Amino acid sequence: MSKKIYVGGGKVVNGNFGLFHRISFNKKDLETMLNNLNSKGYINLNMNERREPSQYGQTHSLVIDTWEPTNSQEPKNDPQQVQNFALNKHQTLQQEIVEPPNYDEDIDEDLPF
Repeated sequence: MSKKIYVGGGKVVNGNFGLFHRISFNKKDLETMLNNLNSKGYINLNMNERREPSQYGQTHSLVIDTWEPTNSQEPKNDPQQVQNFALNKHQTLQQEIVEPPNYDEDIDEDLPF
């Protein structure tokens, strides 16, 4: 298991519209986060409730989520694959569309109404 990288902190605050989480970072935390961006340039954080509030009243800790998928788990978001899927779906839907019947030709004269 990799070492946890803690950044910032948070606490639950009661506002005018209910409870919310106030999260704070210092300059060093921001630099740590910039140095730990994932391969797509994002950072994922996990917020966990602390057993006891910190000396500053923080009730939550934040940890950088360093997990990255392996090549076999990499999502297949190739734009060309997405476009091909959309075109194939469109063609399939066009084939399924059937011309509606012409009801003017099928009028039965002995209908009661």
